[in-house]
Amino acid sequence: MNAMKRATNLLAATACLFLVCQPAHAYIDAGSGSYLLQILFAGILGGAFAAKTAFTNLKLVLARKMNSSKGDHSAPHA
Repeated sequence: MNAMKRATNLLAATACLFLVCQPAHAYIDAGSGSYLLQILFAGILGGAFAAKTAFTNLKLVLARKMNSSKGDHSAPHA
């Protein structure tokens, strides 16, 4: 629930910034759009890779705990 409250606060703060800020009338060149798309795709793919890695690590930790809790000591230790 704490994460939901943080996300709501962040969204409210961002909305306030958009309401308070004045228009900049700034120039955005043609290369900026492709750069922003590159940042977006990199963020999505990086997030997917991080989630996959975290899920794999979680599965390994749980598998080790399950094996140790079963008491499977059939292989001798060197």
